Amino acid sequence: MLTTFFLMIWPIGGMVRCSTYFQYAATALYLRSVMFGTTDDNALSCFLSPSMTVTKKHEPADVRINNRMMVFGQIFSSCPMSRAQIGRKTGLSRVAACEVVSDMLDKHFLMENGYEQPTRPGKKGTLVSVDDQYWNVVVLDLSMPFLLQAAVMNLRGEIVTRVEKSFDKITAITPETVIALAESLLDGASHILGFGVAVPGIVDEDGVVVETANFGWKNVPLRKMFQQHFGKFCTVDNDANSALIGERFCGAGRATGIFVQIAVGVGAALLIDDSLVLGSHHAAGEIGHVVVDSDGPQCTCGKRGCLETFISAANLRRRINENPLDRTTMLQEAGRSLGHVLAPSVSLLDLDDVFVYGSKDIVDDIFLGATECAINAEAASTLQNHSIRVQQCSCGDDIVLRGESIAVVQAVLRNANEYKKVPPVGLELIEIKPF
Repeated sequence: MLTTFFLMIWPIGGMVRCSTYFQYAATALYLRSVMFGTTDDNALSCFLSPSMTVTKKHEPADVRINNRMMVFGQIFSSCPMSRAQIGRKTGLSRVAACEVVSDMLDKHFLMENGYEQPTRPGKKGTLVSVDDQYWNVVVLDLSMPFLLQAAVMNLRGEIVTRVEKSFDKITAITPETVIALAESLLDGASHILGFGVAVPGIVDEDGVVVETANFGWKNVPLRKMFQQHFGKFCTVDNDANSALIGERFCGAGRATGIFVQIAVGVGAALLIDDSLVLGSHHAAGEIGHVVVDSDGPQCTCGKRGCLETFISAANLRRRINENPLDRTTMLQEAGRSLGHVLAPSVSLLDLDDVFVYGSKDIVDDIFLGATECAINAEAASTLQNHSIRVQQCSCGDDIVLRGESIAVVQAVLRNANEYKKVPPVGLELIEIKPF
């Protein structure tokens, strides 16, 4: 059991600083091999590897990608900055900062924006900011039932123009209708950097929608379909992950925390040291089908008493409409159920923040307060005696669109020369924001 546990947390071990535990585990494994007369060098090496020197060669291109990401993240979150200020904030040398900024100016990711106010006699530094005038990103949000939302965005995640299309039947939403909606926005876009699609469900690293119960899609190569149709770069991401990125860049999100989305279903996204955790099978955050009551209502997944059957927006609204006088009690029970499911993860990862996104008639102070109380009651200990904050997202209804637009920009920045998505390093983590 000990061996299994450490193998499970290995993909995030470097981020949550667990190397000491791996050393203990390696020692235990070695002692076991001596005691039982077995030697498993492969098993031993898997425990020792986190403490050893990294042997993978870093190419110059890796450094350039990292520098671009750092500069974009720093400028996105700040007022216009001079090259010298960028160098001080990011730790880059003046030469490296100037080289990165010049390259990003040439590619229209940044633009010059006046001069800094001098604090002493001398030449004024030229300020640079995110170029929100040249590139456009076409983004689609598929997270709402019977409704597709699409928008043309600039590089700051701001909407230039938008369109919505409603459907009488959810099965009428097909990959072809999604592509057609994106095409209807092309006249309102200038220079298209790429496309982004946020989908409820499981999405793999190739942009294949493995499964989305909402539309009945399975193994749909959506990114490939977009790129073949438009001849442009495209990202396809889980909608909760997109929303988390939106809250991190444009809202109150911090480097580490859990994001929960309550809509048609219930999903979550996890950020550790500004890295998005995807999971071995790209299904991290699928908390909606955790069973909270084995005798509860039948779920669409086939089980009984899943979290989703109790706290999804549709189920809660239906129950409240049937018994409006019990609204407060129902929201409190729903909040406690969510807190009960989240508490082990909060405790395991030593988190401070939980952000919840959903309609305000469901995700209100009653619901959030009950969730916070439940998490603190179940996760608190003498070793973890800090209070966990549960709060509503601050980005508003466009959080998914804004987050997915930033995901497109970041993916392009990983290879700004060829506009191809660079495969993530490692199995579990994709760095999204090196502030």
